[in-house]
Amino acid sequence: MANIALPEVKAAFTLAAKVYDGVIKPAVAAKRLRAEAGLNINSARDFLAQFRCMMRGDVFKRTQSALALQYFLPQILSQRGQAAATNAVVAVWKHIEYYEDIEKTRLLKLRAIVSQFENSLSGPLPSQIYERKLSADVQLSRRDTSAERKKRLTNASKKPTIATATTNIFIRNRDVIAEVLERAAGVCEKCKRPAPFNRKSDQRPFLEVHHKIQLANDGEDTVENAIALCPNCHRQLHHG
Repeated sequence: MANIALPEVKAAFTLAAKVYDGVIKPAVAAKRLRAEAGLNINSARDFLAQFRCMMRGDVFKRTQSALALQYFLPQILSQRGQAAATNAVVAVWKHIEYYEDIEKTRLLKLRAIVSQFENSLSGPLPSQIYERKLSADVQLSRRDTSAERKKRLTNASKKPTIATATTNIFIRNRDVIAEVLERAAGVCEKCKRPAPFNRKSDQRPFLEVHHKIQLANDGEDTVENAIALCPNCHRQLHHG
């Protein structure tokens, strides 16, 4: 979506909203964007799909320009409310995680825009925003070497930052999670069985990182205090 100016972005947002609301058909909106805004048909379709994904909190896989994101997010908030804006932010973080992994890059502009927008939301952020951002950050961390993560961990605080969300959550260190997952190498560190399935997003073995001494009980957010578990073992430790 290179070289698309603000008037085209505004037109795309307006028609994408109408498509989502069932006012017009996607094919009609795409043709109008081509005829009236000068967008090529593929870019028009991408805008329509991205708006739908943002409204639903779903991942979108075609890249979105920084200009479009800067316009879409506040417009969704002002026209659709905080819940819709939350879904939009979650969708953007899912996109960032997906695209950075596929292209082996860092979407620094998009990360900066969505992080700044989060600060404009009123009240505590919903926990799902923190969770999706953490997932995207862990993805980046796992692309680094263990030596790079350990170097950062040397200077990292052993106590997590606490943020007020819909519920109180701990902002966990992404390097701790990534390092523990690498150490486990796809095998549950409690039952010693392979992970029960692979993640759909990246096909890596699905394990969950658990703190031996819970953070809520003043446990440290460190590699030494963490263990990689299959979902069954994780639930057993919490609820067994």
